[in-house]
Amino acid sequence: MDVQESVSQEVVFWNMIDTLSGVSYKSHWTPAGNGKPHLMINTILIADDHDDNRELLLLLLSGAGYDVREAKDGHECLTLARDQPPDLILMDLSMPGLDGWEVFRELKTDQRTRAIPCMAVTAHAELDWNQALEAGFSAYVSKPFSGDVLLNTIATVLAKRKSAS
Repeated sequence: MDVQESVSQEVVFWNMIDTLSGVSYKSHWTPAGNGKPHLMINTILIADDHDDNRELLLLLLSGAGYDVREAKDGHECLTLARDQPPDLILMDLSMPGLDGWEVFRELKTDQRTRAIPCMAVTAHAELDWNQALEAGFSAYVSKPFSGDVLLNTIATVLAKRKSAS
């Protein structure tokens, strides 16, 4: 376990989490109000209309130590993101009704959700890759994806968010 001291002199403990793939990911520990460390688990909201995709992502992400919430469509994603903002949103771009593009635009115009990084996770690789990054998505992963690639991309996006705050 690495120990690091932050600017505020708070001791930060890094807990290494080994996933099934053998890649290590870090969760952030900080002292609680009572002086005891508590785990700061990153929350990820998955927005995908396919049950199988959400289940696969849920298993992979919860196995890597993330707190995972699920939205089956764009409207539910907006509601969940506004009620309890997650640390990251993984969003399918092709959902019926309110698609990922529209949800992303709504999130970025709302003061409560504009700072939440969003990752596009979609099967339309060639069509959406440049559009997603130009639109402001933090990252893009195409389906089908490698678990290692997805987890490394998530870790990178969350590290950038932490360093920006």
